[in-house]
Amino acid sequence: MPSTAQKTFTIDPMAFRQALGSFATGVTVITAKSDLDESKNRYVGTTASSFNSVSLDPPLVLWSIDKRARSLPVYENAEYFAVNVLAADQVSLSNHFARQQDDKFAGIDFESGMGGAPLLKGCAARFQCRTCHVYEGGDHLIIVGEVLDFDTSGRKGLMFHSGRYVVSSFHPCNQDACESASQSPAFVDDYLHYLVGKSFEHIMKKLKSVLREQGLDEHEFRVLASLGGASGCTLTELVQHAILPEDEVNEHLRHLETLGLLKREYKNQETRIHLSEAGEQRLEPMLKAAKTNEADALGVFTAEEAHQLKASLNKLIAWTA
Repeated sequence: MPSTAQKTFTIDPMAFRQALGSFATGVTVITAKSDLDESKNRYVGTTASSFNSVSLDPPLVLWSIDKRARSLPVYENAEYFAVNVLAADQVSLSNHFARQQDDKFAGIDFESGMGGAPLLKGCAARFQCRTCHVYEGGDHLIIVGEVLDFDTSGRKGLMFHSGRYVVSSFHPCNQDACESASQSPAFVDDYLHYLVGKSFEHIMKKLKSVLREQGLDEHEFRVLASLGGASGCTLTELVQHAILPEDEVNEHLRHLETLGLLKREYKNQETRIHLSEAGEQRLEPMLKAAKTNEADALGVFTAEEAHQLKASLNKLIAWTA
């Protein structure tokens, strides 16, 4: 009778990947500075969920990288690297460093760590490491580093499970996970108008830099975004969607029309305003940035909480209409 060790098993790679996805992991960006003369870029950064601890004494961690990765020679030869554990509102950073690009650090705000390894800002935790071992691991290389320094922010970490981003929350068995406030909040800290306004300003902060690059302000973006539908808008509809006074909407329309970003259609004694082809092209990157910004903001919630938040806001809007 053959032993278990002698049996051969056929593994379906896709099924294997899906099964591995059942194990929830944190999301990190591994960074390093290139010391290779032939390297095109000074810094490399890779989104990785393979990060894990190895030892407390000495403090060791590991991560693995695909042997087909363009940045492999840099990591393989780097004396130092940094592990940036992403916070729940850093989905855009995860997506950014997961894509192949000529210079992943263009426009990215970071600090210089040990050996020049970039330290990303706003992370849940950051570990600065010295490479001490590189092992073969099938189609990956396993890189083990000694932790020389680290810092934490106390922010909730971003996670990945079953091929999707998720946000961790305390299990109900942790009865002390939620602590009641020891004193009543100040009026503005518990006032709906203030909370909604403050949330809006926080969400818009990142988007405003994208709008500046496009040469538009926040109100002009509202007008363009409201015209994103195929049927366009009447002036009355546009005022409602853009949440702006009619005279201000008209002022923005005149400016956007001089830029060739919209057009007017006169039909059945009704004027409908549409985006021009140039307007659609101008709006596309802004909408992508807006959705990415929204994903970052909603990263502090579970999917159910995010859905409930939007439903509650829509209910409030319907009540005030």
